[in-house]
Amino acid sequence: MDATGSFSKGRRSLLKTALAGAASSLLPAFTPSARAAEQLDGAFKVGTYGGSWRDNLDKFVGQPVAARGANVGYVIDSPTGNLAKLIAARGRARPFDAMEGAPELVNRMVSAGLIEKIDAANVPNMKPLPAIAVKPYAVTTFALLDVVVYNADKFKEAGIAPPTHYSDLANPKLAGRVAFPDVDHTEHLGAIVGLAYDAGGDESSIARAIPLVNKIKPAYYFAASTELATRFGSGEIWAAPWSAAWALRLKRSGLPIAVSYMQFGDTMRGCIWPNLYHIVKGTANTAAAEAFLNQYLAPDTQFSFGMAVGDLPMNPQARERMSKEASVKDILKFSDADINAMKEVDYSKIDLAAWHDRWARDITR
Repeated sequence: MDATGSFSKGRRSLLKTALAGAASSLLPAFTPSARAAEQLDGAFKVGTYGGSWRDNLDKFVGQPVAARGANVGYVIDSPTGNLAKLIAARGRARPFDAMEGAPELVNRMVSAGLIEKIDAANVPNMKPLPAIAVKPYAVTTFALLDVVVYNADKFKEAGIAPPTHYSDLANPKLAGRVAFPDVDHTEHLGAIVGLAYDAGGDESSIARAIPLVNKIKPAYYFAASTELATRFGSGEIWAAPWSAAWALRLKRSGLPIAVSYMQFGDTMRGCIWPNLYHIVKGTANTAAAEAFLNQYLAPDTQFSFGMAVGDLPMNPQARERMSKEASVKDILKFSDADINAMKEVDYSKIDLAAWHDRWARDITR
């Protein structure tokens, strides 16, 4: 992590459809912000993801903000795509007032002067968030948790202990039963950095992971989570570095799914991918941008949204409620101590282009 408050981990996949309907009966609740007495007005747009993510965002966040007078709209694209729109609009009207971003883009956006520091005094729902969630130019609204997802029944039948390190997937009893995230998948770099740690390295020496990946001999390298879910369902795949949200989906479908949080060095366990919220520099509607974030972080919103999409809320009250839900309590981590002890991949130490080349050249398929 650097002075700009840069976050960790890579691109978001389309897994936001994972648990889309789980909280459809829950109604959004409004939590007053520091500007609660102020009626909002004018157009307000946020750059965000499509599909069920956008739908839940509008239901639990956008509609309460619109009820205060703002004309809320959405610009749908990946964080990289929305960043390109923001850069292309330099000197002209901004395409949106706030956006959901990716950790590897933060340094670039700060250096280019594209995002503002967030004033916590105007967003009171930031106050109870864990330290890992609050940085000068971004707030983590939800977290995607990287885990090893495995078929508990198959492991028990084969006499395989639950993994504690990514390198445990090289167990000969798992030969032909492990899938590994390909180079552009969301969970790829978390697993690679974990293997680098297992080999005595870190982000600055991720090439140390390559011999371990080749030792695991994955049955295949997955680019799409939907395909991997099918292979878990058929029993073809028993284990994979993946996300807790997809583990929840499979568990709710009736599969005997369990997860393990991998060790990174001596003190870190698990890997966290933050969903970031930024306020665009120079927006004319800062009040709406702050109100939107405050509503996003409201306890009821966080619980309802988290149950719908399967990601971990940052609000501690919402996490406490979720921890009592039978469908999620054995999959997600809920305490501030657990969250603050998770690994964040430091992108400032990784040359992504060079890594893509190394992966293509040295991985045995």
